[in-house]
Amino acid sequence: MMTNELIKMEVHHHSHTPRQKRGHYFWEFFMLFLAVTMGFFVENIREHYVERHRVKQYARSLVHDLAADTNMIRYHINRMKLFIRMTDSLSSYLKGRKLEDINNFEMFALSSIDRYPPYIWSRATIEQIQNSGSLRYFPLDIVRQIAAYSALSHHLDDDFANDEQMGNEAASRRNELIDMDYAADLWMGLRNNIDSVRRTADYQASKSTDQTSLLTNNLNNIKIFLNDRLNMRKHMIIRSDEELTELLDRANQLIAALCKEYKINY
Repeated sequence: MMTNELIKMEVHHHSHTPRQKRGHYFWEFFMLFLAVTMGFFVENIREHYVERHRVKQYARSLVHDLAADTNMIRYHINRMKLFIRMTDSLSSYLKGRKLEDINNFEMFALSSIDRYPPYIWSRATIEQIQNSGSLRYFPLDIVRQIAAYSALSHHLDDDFANDEQMGNEAASRRNELIDMDYAADLWMGLRNNIDSVRRTADYQASKSTDQTSLLTNNLNNIKIFLNDRLNMRKHMIIRSDEELTELLDRANQLIAALCKEYKINY
């Protein structure tokens, strides 16, 4: 009796055909594959969501940095245009004038604006985006705009180094020609708002009564100093009318593109 039962069990055990086994294994493999695939897609969606959220944060921060840059750029443009205007006034003042008719006080005032300050860029977000590799998550047109803006701002840093050298040379020559021994508040007033100071009664009185002598008795030295200023003037025109104006346009275009792409209120 026991033998018959064992035979039946063995027959039942071997009743699964190879074809059925293959189907069973295939189904298990398919379920495993499906689970892995679904896990991959879920992880990919989660990663995409996280990166999208991070990129939007970067975009918002970049808009903030660019807005700060635009304020700084406008200040520098105005400062350069003031330098250009004061150099034109200096040139007009000296034109055809003899050495004995040149007023040290007026020369001091007209040359008080002698350069522009260093640029202070807000580059923290751009550098973070580049260093983290997150730039690849931005649309290609925005990547190109970021690259162009960054390249031009670094070019202007190189320009500043050259302009600063010219400014130092011109200031050194000025110090050999003009007696600079005037009150510090006058010098600060001229640098901060030269137009207003020059319109005051005190300024006009000082210009008429000041007896301070120039440090040179050679008119050609003054003309060489003027040439230094006129050379700097050419560079200021290029900076203010071309390079900085282009950079300002690029910043505003990039702000608009970021706000549109990531629904940022600005």
